[in-house]
Amino acid sequence: MKWYDQGKLEQAIANYEKAIQLNPKYANAYYNLGIALFDQKKLDEAVAAYQKAIQLNPKDAIAYNNLGNALSDQKKLDEAVAAYQKAIQLNPKYAIAYYNLGIALFDQKKLDEAVAAYQKAIQLNPKDADAYVGLGNALFDQKKLDQAVAAYQKAIQLNPKGDYAYNNLGNALGEQGKLEQAIANYQKAIQLNPNNAYAYNNLGNALRDQKKLEPAIANYQKALSLPDDKTGTPTTAHTLAHNNLGFALQQQGKLTEAIAEFKLAIALDKNYVTAQNNLKEAERLLALRRNPPLPIVDDRQWLPSAKDEPLVGVLRSVVRIVAEIPTGNNIGAGWVVKREGNTAWILTNRHVITDTQGINRPSEKIELEFYSQPPPGKFPPRYKAKIVQITNVNDPLDLALLEVTGIPEDIQALTMSSGSVRRTAEVIVVGHPSNGADWTTESGRVSNVISQENKLQITATLAEGNSGGPVIDTEKNQVVGLMVQITDSNPQREDAAKTTSQPSTPATGGFGFAYSMNAVTKKLRQWGIP
Repeated sequence: MKWYDQGKLEQAIANYEKAIQLNPKYANAYYNLGIALFDQKKLDEAVAAYQKAIQLNPKDAIAYNNLGNALSDQKKLDEAVAAYQKAIQLNPKYAIAYYNLGIALFDQKKLDEAVAAYQKAIQLNPKDADAYVGLGNALFDQKKLDQAVAAYQKAIQLNPKGDYAYNNLGNALGEQGKLEQAIANYQKAIQLNPNNAYAYNNLGNALRDQKKLEPAIANYQKALSLPDDKTGTPTTAHTLAHNNLGFALQQQGKLTEAIAEFKLAIALDKNYVTAQNNLKEAERLLALRRNPPLPIVDDRQWLPSAKDEPLVGVLRSVVRIVAEIPTGNNIGAGWVVKREGNTAWILTNRHVITDTQGINRPSEKIELEFYSQPPPGKFPPRYKAKIVQITNVNDPLDLALLEVTGIPEDIQALTMSSGSVRRTAEVIVVGHPSNGADWTTESGRVSNVISQENKLQITATLAEGNSGGPVIDTEKNQVVGLMVQITDSNPQREDAAKTTSQPSTPATGGFGFAYSMNAVTKKLRQWGIP
């Protein structure tokens, strides 16, 4: 072990391999080889070494735990969970295995199970500050802010030098509106670790929320002067800082500078959709500044004929939603479910009009656009909308109902299906994909009907911005579902000891999930929409 202890991994690996050559049944040599390979980020080889160690010594709980760590880093969370559970089965008092199990379950968004795992780790080792941080993160994502605060405070009591505990405590206090206390904790995190770029970024956010834009900008710039940190969510520290700096500059009216920052954020992480949304909005504001619109614009003059665009009526009923959140803008879809005189009601997802990186606080500024094809330099008029109904954050249905008045008379409600949906039914999904044009119609099919969850699996090329959009049966010309989630095969892993926010959804995916209309119409009836 001397080479490993000295940090000389290549020499250590050579020694372990020599030991294995001399004794192919030397389980401990395979185990140590796995550790060294893991430290070199050679995950496939580390997994193979741990598996061989386990084959030779099936009762080695520590080898199972370390195998779980390697599998977790490979994003193979189901396999990682199984490895941790096997370690716990072999050693029910193995606190670290419970802690690591909590991280994997947290990454899978199984928050109740993650909380239970962290609590068991704490029961077995009451002095484990990291387990309290992990518990706080899971409680934060459950919106149990008081309990999250208590967990972070306990972590700090156990380890007063843990900068991430102070940072995450600041996040929880900020969500409670206790900005001064949040600022104090971010400053403490920075004092303990002057290279904590996330803490500088979060401090900037708190100052921005206090309308102190210049100090906020200074902290974003400080974050950018430090080495980038890629361990947190929803993206890297520099990506967040460029985006948040851009939004602060936009609030100061410095649109050209803001656009440059949003572009830098996207260059660092092309999948960070918030920066993409913010760039679109800033470019729109700059164009309107240079070419102010007339006070009243009837966008019907910009509609194509039904001959040129057979779906014009459907597209007209699908809205583009722009909801301002603390980090800029969410952009998603919705569609008209009822019209009565001058008023229309729009159905969308809750997450489209809330701050999903915090505690799902609803946006206080929501604007809608309706389909048209304005000439270059012109933009569709916007209509202010208000939230009239929204499901609770713990409700399995992610829905919100908006109300808007004064829209053009030609915009009508879409027809909703009242029957069952056929597997393999051909459908189109209408939305505003972050990587494409607004009012894109994507062809696909229903690839699965998940009755117990009231969901349809839709196979199509989808992206963020499709959320809230209608799924329309092309044969019946009726809405059979409402998009709620896109999925890819490589979800991002978070470090539960360092993050408190929800994982971001993939920017693009080959399939997604929609709520079936039986669940949607039941909720609409409860909300007074027949």
